[in-house]
Amino acid sequence: MMYLSKLLNFISLKFKEPGVTSHIHGVFVDIKGKGVLIIGNSGVGKSEVALDLISKGHKLIADDSVAFYKSNQNTLIGQPPSLLKNLMEVRGLGIIDIKKLFGYKSVTSKKKLFLVVELKAFQKEMDCSRLEMTLDSFRLFDIYIPKIELPVTEIRHVSLLIETAVKNYILLQKGSNTIHNLSEKLNLQLSLDH
Repeated sequence: MMYLSKLLNFISLKFKEPGVTSHIHGVFVDIKGKGVLIIGNSGVGKSEVALDLISKGHKLIADDSVAFYKSNQNTLIGQPPSLLKNLMEVRGLGIIDIKKLFGYKSVTSKKKLFLVVELKAFQKEMDCSRLEMTLDSFRLFDIYIPKIELPVTEIRHVSLLIETAVKNYILLQKGSNTIHNLSEKLNLQLSLDH
């Protein structure tokens, strides 16, 4: 990991790509056609989760360093640094070529940032809602992107949770809110009982 971090710092300083204005530490994947940035402390399992997502048919955009720029439509576009395209660093495996391992459909070159998922090591004192997904925001270039904090433990299937979070957020954008719907049903049931 230390080798890759030094390499990325060198690349971003020496080979600044046109239009790229910020590098973010994380893994950027295409899930169901949506650009999802997975962030978190070093060692929390970002690359392993992304590898699991890729094995399920989702696509790698960038690993470890994601180059972002602001597009004309006031959106954020993320892509890999050109020298690291299709590459991923996984502890114990080293640097691997995702395109060669999983085929050309396992990678894509860039995507609009849709959602940020922050992986956090679970601690008992964490305040986690059990009723609904809590959205925060991630700011880059004065653009706010929705962010979900996801507590992780060794027994949680994190890639499945991320897939579910993306699908649930898509439903929220379409106006379908599960907790709101449940609340309405409960209120209706209570009014019928009285």
